[in-house]
Amino acid sequence: MIQKYPDPNIVLKNHDIAMEIYSNIFRKEFPCKSSLEFALFKPFATPSVSKLLVSTREFMDRCPRRAEDTELILSEIIDAYPRIQNEMRHNPHISEKDIKKQYERREASLNRLNELHGKYNISNDDYLYTLVLFVAEPIRWINNWEWRQLDIREVNAIFKVWHEIGTKMLIKDIPDTLEEWIKIQKQYEITSVKYHPANWTCADPTIKHLGKKLPGFLLPIVYKMLPCLLEEGECKAFGISTPNGLTQSVFDLIVYLRATFIKYLCLPRDIYDLRTPFYPNEKGKYVPHYFVYDPPLYKDGYRIEELGPEKFMPKCPVFHS
Repeated sequence: MIQKYPDPNIVLKNHDIAMEIYSNIFRKEFPCKSSLEFALFKPFATPSVSKLLVSTREFMDRCPRRAEDTELILSEIIDAYPRIQNEMRHNPHISEKDIKKQYERREASLNRLNELHGKYNISNDDYLYTLVLFVAEPIRWINNWEWRQLDIREVNAIFKVWHEIGTKMLIKDIPDTLEEWIKIQKQYEITSVKYHPANWTCADPTIKHLGKKLPGFLLPIVYKMLPCLLEEGECKAFGISTPNGLTQSVFDLIVYLRATFIKYLCLPRDIYDLRTPFYPNEKGKYVPHYFVYDPPLYKDGYRIEELGPEKFMPKCPVFHS
């Protein structure tokens, strides 16, 4: 990568280069989705966000559906490039029409995301903070706990991709440098990340849902280790204690052993790790390549325009007598 793109700033100027590097980061080098999941989790520490979510009851009553819909919409937005690359490995003569379709799916997903968000009264500051987290959290997570740190080209790619997404989401006052994004994050956390009971009301079902990936007996350990992943202010906002020395040491050892195992004993990935398929099924739905949780929610496939709360599903255009 360094030899291919010796100038790190070219990444900030070229969408295709940014998407290539971004895809390599999150679909090959570090496919663990925890950093992106935490980017979605941290806004729960903000009362303006958590109170809105509690009022909808979506995360309390339908957490698996909300988590799956969110992941699939975001994957549809960012996975056009790696889907095309994977398909070209065994089908090098893909038609231009099929390639164009992948980018149309990205735009359809952005439109669906904007449509769903438009149903709620969300402040631009909350939008902007969440956008910043999609850059800041993966950088923090990877540099602290993964098997290697990010190169400046990779940092620039993450910034470039989410800057473009934020622009297409019509978020206002998006700064043009990462340094300014970090300033926004710090200022927002000082003024808006505060304790409210609704914060944990949103966080708790989300933790239980994410914990389904693990054997049941490990869930109490997840709760014990959670503060190790949070800043002190976020722990206070959720009403949980900061980790003691022993808990922090055990956590540090676990992530060190994991990183060492991956670095020295795992082979590089040859293809991109994707859930979103290249082609729809015979019913025009996209069936994920694999399912993270049981029972699977979209074993028969999904349509992009149908992702999201059921009350916001598109109305059937056919009159039924």
